[in-house]
Parts: sequence; structure tokens; C-alpha cells
Amino acid sequence: MMNDSAGQRGEVIAVVGLGPLGRGIAACCLSRGFSVVGIDREEKNRDLMRSYLPEAVAHCLEAKVIESGDAAEWRERVVLSEDLASIEGACLVIESIAEDLPAKKQLLREIEEIVSADVPVGSNTSAFPITELQAGCERPERVFGMHWSSHGHVTRFMELTPGDQTAPQVMEFATSMAAQLGKEPAVLKKDIAGFLCNRIGYAMYREAVHLLESGVADAEAIESSFRNSVGLWAPMCGPLRVMDVMGGGAFYSESIKGVLPTLANSTELPATLQSFIDRDAKGPKNNIGFFDYESAGEAGAAEWAERFTAAILATRQYQDQHIPCDEPAESGEPVVTP
Repeated sequence: MMNDSAGQRGEVIAVVGLGPLGRGIAACCLSRGFSVVGIDREEKNRDLMRSYLPEAVAHCLEAKVIESGDAAEWRERVVLSEDLASIEGACLVIESIAEDLPAKKQLLREIEEIVSADVPVGSNTSAFPITELQAGCERPERVFGMHWSSHGHVTRFMELTPGDQTAPQVMEFATSMAAQLGKEPAVLKKDIAGFLCNRIGYAMYREAVHLLESGVADAEAIESSFRNSVGLWAPMCGPLRVMDVMGGGAFYSESIKGVLPTLANSTELPATLQSFIDRDAKGPKNNIGFFDYESAGEAGAAEWAERFTAAILATRQYQDQHIPCDEPAESGEPVVTP
């Protein structure tokens, strides 16, 4: 069950939820030759999907993830609707609505009433354990986590997470589909809140805020230190590889051992972050954040959006040149001692 390739099963992928992430997901599927059924109850989001296609094509061409592309041709393979019944016949359904657990669970039940019993359903969540989403599903074995990142039509990021009831063949299908979509999937062996990137990221964010609140350095110093160190190697190495290639585990372990007792380990939200919740901080969009985006010489929301896009496109080209997605995996399992 559910272990055929997408080409054998059909070529239609349904994307439910056409916010910024959903639009990138739909564009990615189109860039790889799939047809897309995009569902959103908000007409403005469907309109934004239509108008986004030329920009998405341009991104893909600049990042060299496609050799040629035409927004008009992409439009011929897109059906946009507010009617969820339109997803019938899809080989894969990707749920990408807002992070609201009851809403996601309700949507999954509605999806199950429409598509065939063997159609996999991926949830683009970054907040909820997949096992929680499976609760109440008629066929929980077909539900899995399919975590995308912004500019999903360009980035190689994807996390695939099984819930407690996800069938192994569903994860095989998901891994194969990720490759067809041009991703370098990180496949988790078990369900955990936050998955991989967010858990590592949240630990980093907590420490950065702790350093700021402790008066160790100001925000600009923290930014430049991180950007000019981690930023040098992050597109090529993750935190484990970098310990290997930049001195070895023994060197890093000795350093870590001495600093560990001083790292932030509170389970409570730092006061600064709580204040951001209270003030609905949106960074450059409403000038509430760590920096003043209205001060002289400071870039605003539009310029930061352009910078992020430029960095994403350049990173994709760099990664494809130096570490292709189809690079053979190293044999054997790494040795981890207790």
C-alpha cells in the first residue's frame, strides 16, 4: 500500500491552504511537472497564488532549480478552488493551513471523507506532534509530517516525521516524493515536538536572548558574531559535521564541557519573548522587535524580504554545486557511545 511512485499513481498533488508556505509548496510541485489542486476558502489567497506564479518561476530560474519555465504553462496545471471536494483523485494531499490543532484535526477528517483510503496525507506543521494529529483519523497510518520552509519552491529543506501509527510504506512514499520535488529530506525515526530544526533553533534562540538579557552583549554584537561564524559553514555543514571537520569531537567536547553549566536552561519563556507576545511583535512589519527598523539607515520590511530571498536563491545554487541532493550517502551508521 502507498509505495508506488507518483508517476504510477497519477500526477496531481493537492495543497490545502494557500498562505505564503502553501503557495511555495504549490509552486514547487508545479516546477517538478506535477499538476496542482490548490484549496483555500479565502479568495484573496487564491488570487495571490495566481499572481505569485511569475515570481516563483523567476526564483526557480535564478536558483537554477529548473532550466526553463513559463508561468502561463504552470497556470495550465493549476486548479484553484474553495471546494475541498476538488482534491478527489490526488496522489498526495498536503495540508498547510495555520497552526491551529483543532482546525488541522478537523481538516484531516474532512480530507479522509474525500480521497481514496490509500492516499497519503502530509501535514506541513512545525508545532504539533504528528501523533496528536493522527488522533481521530479513520486511517491514521497514512498521516505523516511534511515540514516545509518558506520559499518552498527553492529550498532543499524538508522534514519527514512519522506519527506513532504511520505505516512504514507511507514514509517510503514520502521520501521518494521528497526526492521528486527536489528536496534533501531529513527523515525522523520517531515523533517529537518541534522535530529537528526547530528544537535546535529554539535552543539557540533561548541562549541568544539569555545573553542579551544578561547584558553580555548588545543585539548587534550577538547578530554579527553568529552571522560571521555559523553563517560561514551552515549551508555546507550541520552542527555534527562541523565538529568533525573543524577540530574533531574531542576538541569540541572539552570546550562544551566547560560552558554547559553556564548555558540557559530555563523552561520558562524569557521576559523579552513574553513581551513580544504581549505587544504582537512582527519585527520590521510593525517595528516591534530586537532592532529599530525605522531608524536612519536601517532596512525596512521590504528590504529584509528581498535580502532573505536573495540569500535563499544563492544558497540553493551553492548547495547544488557542492553537495548535490543525489550525492551518495556514506555507508554504515555513525558510532555513538553512551
